Amino acid sequence: MAPDPAAVLHAALLRASSSASRLPPCITFNSLLAAAASSPHPRLRALALPALALAHAAGRVPLDSYALCPVLRAAPSAAGMLHALAAKSGWLGSVYVSCALAASYGGFGQFLDARRLFDESPAKNGVFGNAVLAAYVGAEKWTPVLGFARRFLELRLQVNGCTMTAVVRACGEVANSDLGVQAHGHAIRKLGGVEADVFLVSALLDMYAKCGLVHQAERVFCLAQQENGGRGDVVLWTAMLNAYGRHGQCKEVIQMYDLMVASGIYPDQLAMLAVLSACQHAGEVAKGLKHFESMHENYGLVPTPEHYGCVVSMLCRAGEVAKAWEIATKNGCDSAIGVSTWGALLSACQDCGNVEIGRMAAQKAIELEPANVGIYIELSNLYARACLWEEIDQLREAMKEKGLEKDIGFTWVEHGA
Repeated sequence: MAPDPAAVLHAALLRASSSASRLPPCITFNSLLAAAASSPHPRLRALALPALALAHAAGRVPLDSYALCPVLRAAPSAAGMLHALAAKSGWLGSVYVSCALAASYGGFGQFLDARRLFDESPAKNGVFGNAVLAAYVGAEKWTPVLGFARRFLELRLQVNGCTMTAVVRACGEVANSDLGVQAHGHAIRKLGGVEADVFLVSALLDMYAKCGLVHQAERVFCLAQQENGGRGDVVLWTAMLNAYGRHGQCKEVIQMYDLMVASGIYPDQLAMLAVLSACQHAGEVAKGLKHFESMHENYGLVPTPEHYGCVVSMLCRAGEVAKAWEIATKNGCDSAIGVSTWGALLSACQDCGNVEIGRMAAQKAIELEPANVGIYIELSNLYARACLWEEIDQLREAMKEKGLEKDIGFTWVEHGA
């Protein structure tokens, strides 16, 4: 006899979480599905789909939108199967089910399926349209975003901040400043209080920066700051940091970052990457090291390979390869560094003739990409500069043993970056 799916889900919820232990013994199956779908435990979320299938096959629970929507959220990869089930059971006409299906399709890059579902659905609303826009955005199909957004006007769908954020992002990606200004004005007329929507404002900042209108980005930022009492959100500040950085205004990035911290805004990893990149290009080694060290000490942030890459490149440009090696290998951090960073250190060692560190950097890079011919060539050039002909011969033999050959005009950057 098949087990009771509600009992299985209830027991699993009780085992998985102390908060779920407060669930009453008698609770609807759909409520259990929703709780399982929103659980932080992957194994519990994975139970939602088989539980629904078992309940439906046994005919114990009537199928409705309250059952389908949480399962789509928990198992987006099963969107096609659940789509067919919804169509067969007559629930495809529910705008809630259609929205959940479109979001699931979009999460897996199936933007055409999401759009087809929208076009064929008899029930449409703004939320449904936003799910299709999100599918296009996730697939980086910017021109279709702009084309589909026009359907909102034709179908008289409600436009909200999510809609305009997608449109503004698309305008920035295609670098259409005229259309971006129109979208900005439309958002002001239709939504009002644009400055309070941090995601829309951030998209506007990014759009104006990508269109070369940095001063307009500054105006948007200042208006948003006035709206938020001079503090704002780290997302907003980071968008302005990136706007300056995109146009090489490294001094402004560093000043803006210092002002952000002074305003009591804690930076996130993206903000740290923006200021470290600015310090790298501006040659502000001392400031760059200070900000890098503050990531963990002051803000509890874990540096990513991109953060290490900025710091190592910054130190290499200043000729401080020993310090770069120290930071790259401190406390086992080398496991978080990519081959391009080791390659940059190797190139810097060639410029200053530091064979010892260059050899070690090359070994780190080879461990990550054993077949990267460019690393061997760069190391060979380092040996040649130091007149280490015997080491060059050994390196050539090692390449032959591995079946590696030098390509004309080939560098490690082209192969590994």
